[in-house]
Amino acid sequence: MKYQRSFGGVLSCLSLLLAAWQSVIYAQTIPWVLPWNDTNSSVTDFSSLNTPISTNRVLVDTNAHFVVNGQRIRFLGVNFAWDSPSFTPTNYADSVAGRLAKFGVNCVRLHQMDAINAYGGGLISYYTLGSSTNFNSTNLDRLHYLVSRLKAHGIYSDVNLLVGHEYLAGDGLGPEVTNMNYLDSHVLGFFYAPALALQEDYATKLLSPTNGYTGLPLAKDPAVAFVEIVNENGLFLKWHEGVLDSMPARYTTNLQAQWNDWLVAHYTNDATMLTAWGLATNQPLGTNLVVNGDFSNGLTGWGTEQHGNAIATFSVTHDFTNGQPSAKVVVSTADTVSWYVQLNRAGMSLSSNQIYTVSFWAKSSPATNASAGVQQAHDSYSLLGYYQGLNLTTNWQFFSNTFQPSASDTNARINFGSMGNEVGTFWYAAVQVQSGGQALPVGTSLAARNVPNIAFQATGGYTGNQAAQLDWASFLRSLESNYYNTMVGYIRTNIGYQGLIIGTIVSESPATVQSQLDVIDSHDYWADPRFPGTPWDPVNWSVTNISMVNTIGDDNTLANIARMRIKGKPFTVTEYEHSSPNYYGGEGPLMLAAYAGLQDWDGIWLFDYGYGDPVTTLGYVQDYFSIGQHPTKLSNLLLAANLFRRYDVKPAMNEITMAMTPDTELGLLINKSANNIFSSSYLGVSASLAFTNRIDTSVGTNASGLLTAPPGPSGNVVSSDTGELRWDVSQAGNGILTADTSRTKFLVGYADNKAVSLSGITFKPGTTRLGWCTLGMTVTQGSVLTNNCTALIVATGWWENTNQVWTDTNKDSVGTNWGGPPVLTEVVPFSVTLPVPTNYVHAWSLDESGQLKAALSVTGNALSSTITVSTNANSVWYEVQIDPWGSTSNAYISGYQPTDGQTGVLATNPVVATILNQVTEVNTNTMRLIINGVDVT
Repeated sequence: MKYQRSFGGVLSCLSLLLAAWQSVIYAQTIPWVLPWNDTNSSVTDFSSLNTPISTNRVLVDTNAHFVVNGQRIRFLGVNFAWDSPSFTPTNYADSVAGRLAKFGVNCVRLHQMDAINAYGGGLISYYTLGSSTNFNSTNLDRLHYLVSRLKAHGIYSDVNLLVGHEYLAGDGLGPEVTNMNYLDSHVLGFFYAPALALQEDYATKLLSPTNGYTGLPLAKDPAVAFVEIVNENGLFLKWHEGVLDSMPARYTTNLQAQWNDWLVAHYTNDATMLTAWGLATNQPLGTNLVVNGDFSNGLTGWGTEQHGNAIATFSVTHDFTNGQPSAKVVVSTADTVSWYVQLNRAGMSLSSNQIYTVSFWAKSSPATNASAGVQQAHDSYSLLGYYQGLNLTTNWQFFSNTFQPSASDTNARINFGSMGNEVGTFWYAAVQVQSGGQALPVGTSLAARNVPNIAFQATGGYTGNQAAQLDWASFLRSLESNYYNTMVGYIRTNIGYQGLIIGTIVSESPATVQSQLDVIDSHDYWADPRFPGTPWDPVNWSVTNISMVNTIGDDNTLANIARMRIKGKPFTVTEYEHSSPNYYGGEGPLMLAAYAGLQDWDGIWLFDYGYGDPVTTLGYVQDYFSIGQHPTKLSNLLLAANLFRRYDVKPAMNEITMAMTPDTELGLLINKSANNIFSSSYLGVSASLAFTNRIDTSVGTNASGLLTAPPGPSGNVVSSDTGELRWDVSQAGNGILTADTSRTKFLVGYADNKAVSLSGITFKPGTTRLGWCTLGMTVTQGSVLTNNCTALIVATGWWENTNQVWTDTNKDSVGTNWGGPPVLTEVVPFSVTLPVPTNYVHAWSLDESGQLKAALSVTGNALSSTITVSTNANSVWYEVQIDPWGSTSNAYISGYQPTDGQTGVLATNPVVATILNQVTEVNTNTMRLIINGVDVT
């Protein structure tokens, strides 16, 4: 009993300690709702970065950068998407624009205005007369007013054309268009004249009407810096996705007619075409390479697979014609992943110089889908030129296709799959893979102009061989080039727009095509939402809850973007985000701005702003992307503004340029993934090089650049060649990224209780909820962080909405339980030590509008000062005032003989005069004075 009483006492003490510890942790969180209409003047007001928009347009100079009136301009922007106030009521628009300017924004991308679910109803009056061609005059007027108010605050506009448009039966494209996914239907404009005409009509109705608030059509307004033709789309994207094969016949036959026109222009007859493709007109079939392909020896040699929760049985029956054997696969328990059940036979030897014919019979009960393919039986199990989706019925069907392997292989297999996600029974019989066959499907010829479209190898249909695929890629590339030339010509000539035109993102369109336009653009997302079932299912989704600070390699989204830049063109990133509810989203603006400055990009936009006026309940984060109410992302946007727009991060000194010709590009176009068509990674450029050097690719017939990329930096600590950026991943899972510029400094990462010195200024975060934080300091008035300046400190960490509910312990989804206002965030404890006498340093915590709230503790001596912030500071940002100390009169360091002709190094600081014997470095070129490792210049 004594032991029990003692143990109970221990438990009681532990409970009290745990409760005390929890109270400390919970005391670190505060509501942090940044007012939607805040335009108050304060240290957090960065609107002075914007300048009035004159009659002069944004142009591109000879260095491929944006300029206005001959002066370079960079853009820091946000997107107004379906949930954003493109059509905000006019009594709110000025406050929205003013708030954006306060956070350093100077461009808004007007996106998804054509969507059926756009904020306020969008620009299109859907279902009026069964057509999607009628404009909503009320929303067009609201858009015009918004553009006028953005312009008044020095904010440019980027107007997007084709984004979310849903074509209807009355649009003149035929009723078949309503059976297509609306994003798939957007590809029609690249080759189908009626669809192109609809895009031109929309552009006219959007850009041509006079804006009553400016007196100018959008096409004539210099404040409309950019027009984007189509969002994230292209022929190659939809070819890789199989859309070009599965479109309704009205569109596939139209595309086929143009394909045959292209072939006739290049070849005189079938013989010359097939010779160019390295094929004979017809080859006799060889022996069956599939041993036991008729199942006469049961399942001997056949592999059976079941993964995850899928359960299947495999056997041989005699259900085939005339009682012949067939393989029977019974899936009794399905999983969500189709490849979890497979039947395959390995051991085939294939040559890439030979054509082969694959054939078999199959059926299912109930009628359902499956797949067949030829692939490696080893390593990555890559496809080898044949894959076919099977639409099975309860009756036996014969399937046959001729293909040429994409690579030779001594251990290939035929594989039947896509059976794991549905309960049912599948039968396969008479499986054969034979050398030889018809080079073209029976009954097709160039003379008849019915050579089939080339299907992507992962979608079935007639795939041809690599030479045929290269021709097909050349054909598609010519269509894309013609499409953009036509649209640009129409926008300029018919509508009269003389601003800059963006085509689409370069990862989804050939680089040689996009380089014909004014700007090269890209998008990417860290922790992008994933949907294992239905896309954009609000219940079943996940967002990986990790920081990017531990990822400097190929999974680093910013390094991926850097490898998409084209030399000789301005480069922008019009969509970027670290998706919510990821705890670490506050790092996004800082990392984006740091990379963008180092790479010397021309514009960066966060996606998206989100709900921005009181028409909707505000005060919390409502979805994956919105930043307008996000406590850590929006706060750090201020630091990002100075890092990027003020050029605080210097561009890398060394430039690495790769060379890519149009022929090289064709090979990439037929082999790379749907939404990553171009990247210099395909030319050997490593991800880590993007953190040390500027990266781009010279594109064109006479492309000049490297054919072999230099090796990336080695080791776990990597620095930019300017020395300003440093990334330390030497401790696994505890990376730290720092920026050390003359006017802005920050750290991002796992730095709890670590002193991080940045040119004499020491940051030291305390204990945080995540063991991770962002901590940054930037000059807002003055030229340096150590004398006669006003500065802003921003410290961010954990955040959550009130009553937000995680679906599991991984904290990677909340389903529909996003919670509500107010959004909560952590007060990060920290100290900042400056090489400034204490009497000259003053600091305050700030409220949500950036107004002074309470004085902070400043301690130190005649050599340094330490600002200390505890968890009860109730803020995430802080103002620092450093009074002028010392002068620039005629004192100099005795005993030092300069070598550059000067009479001495000025050392007028009164503190310096008393400690000259501690001088460890004097540099008259940079005018730096280092005392005991501290820069006191």
